[in-house]
Amino acid sequence: MESNVQKDVDYNAVLAQIHVNLQNALNTFGASSPQYHIVLDILKDCLRIIDTSKSHTLDPETLSVAMEFLELDE
Repeated sequence: MESNVQKDVDYNAVLAQIHVNLQNALNTFGASSPQYHIVLDILKDCLRIIDTSKSHTLDPETLSVAMEFLELDE
């Protein structure tokens, strides 16, 4: 059942929402805050799911923004 749910997910929309949440957490609490790191972990989990399924078409710009946040974490 879970795999059927994942196929129906619009990962472009999910990544866009995570981007908004990350930006808000960054602006409100800062890059070292637990809030920011929780949302960053959600982004990493989402990208892992996308990578393992490899059946999703992602908007390159949306993916680029997601990757920029991962670079900030390093």
